Amino acid sequence: MSESLEIATEHRRVRVWFGAHPIADHTAAADQAAQYEEAMRRRFASLRVTNEPVPAATTLETAR
Repeated sequence: MSESLEIATEHRRVRVWFGAHPIADHTAAADQAAQYEEAMRRRFASLRVTNEPVPAATTLETAR
């Protein structure tokens, strides 16, 4: 079994919102998510951009 667990890496979920509807949804490691968030804030200056932690259980399930 060659399953790798990312225990020390925190994952973040970045979303761009048009009103109540997300138009972009991206999950990545914290440093990459911060770069993505910055890029989305520049590109969509008038829209809301959120950057939230992803629970560890969700991260492990999506990695499979």
